[in-house]
Amino acid sequence: MSREPLNTFDEKAHAGIRDLKDRVSDTASKVKDKAGQMADSVSEKAGQARESAAIGLDRAASTTHNIADGMHSTASYLKGHDLNQIGADVMNVCRRYPTQSLIAAVAVGFLIGRARR
Repeated sequence: MSREPLNTFDEKAHAGIRDLKDRVSDTASKVKDKAGQMADSVSEKAGQARESAAIGLDRAASTTHNIADGMHSTASYLKGHDLNQIGADVMNVCRRYPTQSLIAAVAVGFLIGRARR
């Protein structure tokens, strides 16, 4: 018997194994690339979420600051004025802005009426 059929079989087996190794290597490379793309995407989305959260918190802090400043100004005004001065100031505002004052009076009256029900 000659050894050629075995050699041919060995060569085919080695070629098949090389082909399988190449396929596995290609698949592993594709999986690695895809995993890297996914990691980049997740990282980008997390960065965007972080930026959005920071912007929202900054806006909330700014709004809170403005409210606190307004409350501080109101407290200072109330400490520095008696009821007569406050009444005179309210009358001056009503004379200067009659339409807005009327609208505010109607709104306050409506709210008081709703609260009493």
